[in-house]
Amino acid sequence: MPISAIANLEDLVPIRGVSYAPVPSDSASRPPEKYFDTDFTNETFSLLWGSINNGRGDIKNLSDIGVNFLRLHHWSVPPAPGYEPEEKQRNHLPFLRECSKRDIKVLVPISNQFLRQIHRGKGEEVKAAILAIVTEVYNRQTSTPAGAGMWAIGNEFDQGSPVFDVGDVVMAIEYLDEAETVLGILAENRLPVTAPISFDRYAPRAPGVVALQNLKRAINANAALKPAAANFWDSRFVASVNPFDDGRHLKAYINKAFPKYFPDLPFFFHETGAPIQAGSAVATPIDQASFVKGQLEATTHRANFLGRCIFQFLNQTAMKSWSETTFGMTQYSGTPITMGKISSNYEPGGGELYPVDALTEKPLFNMVRDFYLAEAFLADEDTLTPAQTAEGTEDRAGLL
Repeated sequence: MPISAIANLEDLVPIRGVSYAPVPSDSASRPPEKYFDTDFTNETFSLLWGSINNGRGDIKNLSDIGVNFLRLHHWSVPPAPGYEPEEKQRNHLPFLRECSKRDIKVLVPISNQFLRQIHRGKGEEVKAAILAIVTEVYNRQTSTPAGAGMWAIGNEFDQGSPVFDVGDVVMAIEYLDEAETVLGILAENRLPVTAPISFDRYAPRAPGVVALQNLKRAINANAALKPAAANFWDSRFVASVNPFDDGRHLKAYINKAFPKYFPDLPFFFHETGAPIQAGSAVATPIDQASFVKGQLEATTHRANFLGRCIFQFLNQTAMKSWSETTFGMTQYSGTPITMGKISSNYEPGGGELYPVDALTEKPLFNMVRDFYLAEAFLADEDTLTPAQTAEGTEDRAGLL
């Protein structure tokens, strides 16, 4: 189906995205209680992403380099509307407002944590959590929410995990659809839905195809997801894949492999990038920038391909190990700009401080900035008058 067949999808195209997790440097793989999960895109940690009160201003900075889409990792259960967060709850509305102000759309995750709970038989608890998340994202309104752009159900359910599977993904989608119905969200105001898959399983010539075929069968077999007007797969679903191959392979996948199996299905790359590894083709930060530039050049929007998200904003040296610590566009400088404080009435972590780390830009950051700004300029040029286009010729030459 054309992109226009899915409500609110055209607003996201072309995707110039970044995977965003602004983890403080004093976090760890087994977080202390003040960081009980990886959700930092909320009011509690506003100094990381916001600009007021001497915040680091990540969202403004990302908008300034042409980013228009953020892929997040986790979204904690929010409080009931009008109430302060209780234990292990987060308020994300200020973050969504900041993203909307900066013309950035957010991929709101229903993370693997919830899929694991469904798999363990705690579906009713997850159903209530998803209703709370949907209530927050639509901000008690029935119109399309400002700031939010798409729902993401889990990540890489196809990896053969024993703790969740495709059935749990479909159950979460059912809970999401039901929550929107309970809240009275009209079909034309609902956000697109994706369920990201890996790039390294099943058919080597067309990674992800079998997983998507299995997901399609499971969605179409779910009676609750078949409204009279349209099938859920055709009216709301967008495919997303996590490839880390070079640009040549990505270009072939976009142009030939994926459309061979799904000629009408919109899709994007949910994660793409490269780690730095000694002895590999990407052995230095300069190598990394060059490799990812090839990926970006191969993944421009065309036909049903929407764009991509660079993995990722920040080297995750606080929480990860080995090559996973090197993907970032930025890294900790070693010095905090200031310290933030978790509200004293919050549980857990009330009254504790967190570092707002100064960040150092890697060569990858500068390359992504130059590429995304040029791409944004060309996208905007499509809406200009001939006179405006002529005036911008000199600027375009400088960007390219």
